[in-house]
Amino acid sequence: MKLNRRQKGILGILFILILIGLSWVGLSKMYPESNTLRYLPDRIYRIIKIAFGGDPSASSLEAADVPWELILAKVFTICILLFGAFKIVQKVFFEQYTLLMASFKKNHYISVGLSKKGRQLLQSLKDDKQQTGIVIEKETDHANIAAVRKQGHKVIIGNAEDENSLLEAGIKRASNLIVFLESEQTVIEVMESVQQIYQKSNCDNPLHCFIHLRNPRLIELVKNADMRFSNKSIALHFFNIHKMVARHFFHKLFLDLEKDQKRHLNKIIFIGFGNFAKALLLQALRIFHMHPQQAPQIAIYSPQAAMDACLFEERYPMAHKIGDIRFHPFQGAFQPLIEEQQLLEADDSTLVIHAFDDDETNLNHALELMQKTSACSFPMYTLNAEGKGLRTLLEQSQDKERIRFFGGMEETCTLEFITGERQDKLAQAIHDDYQKLISGEASESSRYTSNWSSLSEDAKDANRTQADHIPVKLLLAGIPLAGTTPNNIQFSPEQIEELAIIEHKRWMAHRYLYGWDYGPTRNDQLKLHPSLVPWEEISEAEKQKDRDTVLRIPKLLGEV
Repeated sequence: MKLNRRQKGILGILFILILIGLSWVGLSKMYPESNTLRYLPDRIYRIIKIAFGGDPSASSLEAADVPWELILAKVFTICILLFGAFKIVQKVFFEQYTLLMASFKKNHYISVGLSKKGRQLLQSLKDDKQQTGIVIEKETDHANIAAVRKQGHKVIIGNAEDENSLLEAGIKRASNLIVFLESEQTVIEVMESVQQIYQKSNCDNPLHCFIHLRNPRLIELVKNADMRFSNKSIALHFFNIHKMVARHFFHKLFLDLEKDQKRHLNKIIFIGFGNFAKALLLQALRIFHMHPQQAPQIAIYSPQAAMDACLFEERYPMAHKIGDIRFHPFQGAFQPLIEEQQLLEADDSTLVIHAFDDDETNLNHALELMQKTSACSFPMYTLNAEGKGLRTLLEQSQDKERIRFFGGMEETCTLEFITGERQDKLAQAIHDDYQKLISGEASESSRYTSNWSSLSEDAKDANRTQADHIPVKLLLAGIPLAGTTPNNIQFSPEQIEELAIIEHKRWMAHRYLYGWDYGPTRNDQLKLHPSLVPWEEISEAEKQKDRDTVLRIPKLLGEV
C-alpha cells in the first residue's frame, strides 16, 4: 500500500517518540541512579546522544561530588543541544507536522496561491473573522511563507490541481475555498480536481468555492457547460477583482464629490488602459450618468490607442450610443494631452484617472501632470495597489487633495471583496424586490426571475449597476450619502422626473454594453428591445417604471 505524505509524517513522528521512550526506559534500567533529579540532566544528555547515533554506555555517570558550576554548565550545554535537535526535527518533520495539524481542521478556509494578494487575503481572514486558514502553495521557498505562518496559518507545499494536495488541506471538511490566481485555466483545473474528489468519495460537505475569473463569457461557460460542476454540495461563486475595484472606486468617488460639495462631473480622462482601467471604463459607462441631457464624455490615453480602440469597439459595438468615447495615443508626453483636453482651463468637474497596471508608472505620471497643471484644481485618482507606505506619506502632504490613491490591496484583497457579502447585498435586495413585483405575472423579462445564485452575469450586473447608481441619485438630489436613514429620503416631483430620465439613460447604457439595440419587438436572442429609445419616445408605462425605481430607493435601503 502506498503511503501519502501525511501518513509518512505520522509514522516518522511516532518513530521519534518511540525512540525517545525506549531510550528513557533503557537508561532507567541501566543506570538506576539517573531516576533521581540530580542526574536528570545526564539522562537527557544521553538521550540526545542516542538520537544522534551515540553509544549510551560509552561513559559512566558523573561523580556525585562534581562542582555545581560544572553541572550548571552541562545543563546549559544540554539546552543548546535540545534547541539544535528541535530545529533539526522541526526542519525535517515540519511539513509532516503541518499536515497532521491540517487533518484536525474543520469548517475552515482554504486559499490557493501565496501571492501578495493571497497574503493580504489571509490577513483579512485573521483580522475580520479571527480565523486561521490553510494555504496551498507550489513554491517551497516562497517569500511570503514565513509571514503567513507567523499569522498562524498552515502552509502546505503542493499543487492545488493535484487531488492529493487538496485532500491534505482538508477539502472534504472545509467550508470555503478561495482560488485567486492569474491563470484562468489553472483556476478551472483546480475546480475540476475538487469536483473529482467530491464525486469519488460521495462527499456531501457544503463547500463555498470563490473563484477568480475575469472573462464573463468564461463564467457563463463554466455555469452552463457540462464540466461536472453539478454536485449540490459545491456552491460556485465568481469574482473579478478588477470589476470589484471599479465598483469600490466609484462609490468612493461619489463620497468625495459630496465632501467637495460637487454634484456633477463633465469629463473623465483615463491615462493608461490596463486591466483595471478597462473595468473602470465599463463601470463609468454604466453609472456615470449625472445629467438628464448630457452624455458621458470619456477620453482614453494609451500607448496602443488604435489597437485598444479597435478591440473595445469589437467587444462593445453599441458603446458609442452611451456617450462620447475617444482613444488618443500616449507615449508619456503630457503637453499634447493638456492642449487637447484644455486642462489648464479645466475646473474640478474634470476627473483624471491614472490607471496603468504598474504602480510606479501611475505615480510618476501623476506627479508630472500635477507639476504641469499646478494652477488647476481638478483631482487625479491614481491606481496604487502595493505602496501603502507611500500612500500614507503623500496623504500627509499638501498635495493630498489633488493626488488621491485607490485600489490598495489592504482595501481590495479582503474577504468582503472576495465574497461580496456587503457589496452585493443591495443588488440582491433589488432582485428580490423585482421578483415580488412580477410575481404571478407573465413578464417579458422572465429569464431574470431565477434566484440570485443562478442568475446570468448580465442579469446580476443589471442589479449591481442599479444598486451602484443609487448614490448618484442621492447625490444629485442633495441627500447626504452617509448618515441618512431611509425614512429621511424624500424626492420632490421635479427630482423624481429628472432622476427617472437619468435612470432610463443608465438602463439603456447597461443594455448597450451587453450588445442590445433597438427593435420594435423584444427579442432576447437577437438582443432587441423597443425601449432603447430616448425618454421622449418611450411609453408612459415605461416612464412610470423608471419613476418607480426612484421612489423605491428608501424601501430598498431600508431592507439592507
